[in-house]
Amino acid sequence: MKNPLKIFYIEDDPQLADLLDIRLKKLGYSVCGHADNAGTAMAAIQTSRPDLALLDIELQGRYDGLAIGDYLLANTDIPFVYMTGHDDMKVLEQARKTVPDGFLLKPFDDRQLSVAVEMALRRE
Repeated sequence: MKNPLKIFYIEDDPQLADLLDIRLKKLGYSVCGHADNAGTAMAAIQTSRPDLALLDIELQGRYDGLAIGDYLLANTDIPFVYMTGHDDMKVLEQARKTVPDGFLLKPFDDRQLSVAVEMALRRE
């Protein structure tokens, strides 16, 4: 039996984080960690080595999800998908510069989440 895909997510809204955790597990993925801010996320991602990261763009604190995406692009081979409730063109342009593997507009359903995760995988 194949091991489930390990996913790390960053979401600073506790209710949305709980819902995302439930959805990912329901879809058969393994949640290897989560964080609610960029500093904690970067350290935890290095430790947990996920197969994929889901990044909320707007986070409380000094750094946002785009900074995490920039970090992942420059320092790892971990694919990542942005999640946001805003479809502002300025945000989309900033996100595009970090070369994400996907983009989810909130609110999204289980099917949209599953498709985004599966499409983001860099399988050989």
